[in-house]
Amino acid sequence: MLRSTLKRYTLVQSALIPFAALALCALPAHADECKPVHADLVEMSATTGCDAGESSCFLGVIDGNHGLRGTTHFKADSVGTAAPTSPGSLPYSGFFQYRLTGGTITMRETGVTVPGVVTAHHRIVDATGEFAGATGDFFVSGTRVSGVITTSVFGTLCLP
Repeated sequence: MLRSTLKRYTLVQSALIPFAALALCALPAHADECKPVHADLVEMSATTGCDAGESSCFLGVIDGNHGLRGTTHFKADSVGTAAPTSPGSLPYSGFFQYRLTGGTITMRETGVTVPGVVTAHHRIVDATGEFAGATGDFFVSGTRVSGVITTSVFGTLCLP
């Protein structure tokens, strides 16, 4: 009796293996397709070289991993007011583009500057080329000295 029960169990188990393999292949993408990003970013305020219709913007150069090598463009579309307890602080938001060899990553940047320091969050809102369908968040932090913004970028880039 025990032997026939074990034999039936083994047959059922063997029959389910192909179905289990197919089910695993159909699962949605997991975090293991996400890659840790780190890069150096240097930007300057500009009045030439901006997108059409812009009188000023920030242009930069990025050098990082996972294809994050190229140029950048930022234009604020909203600026807040300084916090009363943090004189000189300035919250802002706008679209930030990483213009890379493999495509463009468009982010929504939301940040704050205080004298000499900048920190921001970037969330992917669109991407083209090899980055099409990407999601992720980057965190940008650094200094602003004599009009040059030097920051480090860290975060996660998830590709489909």
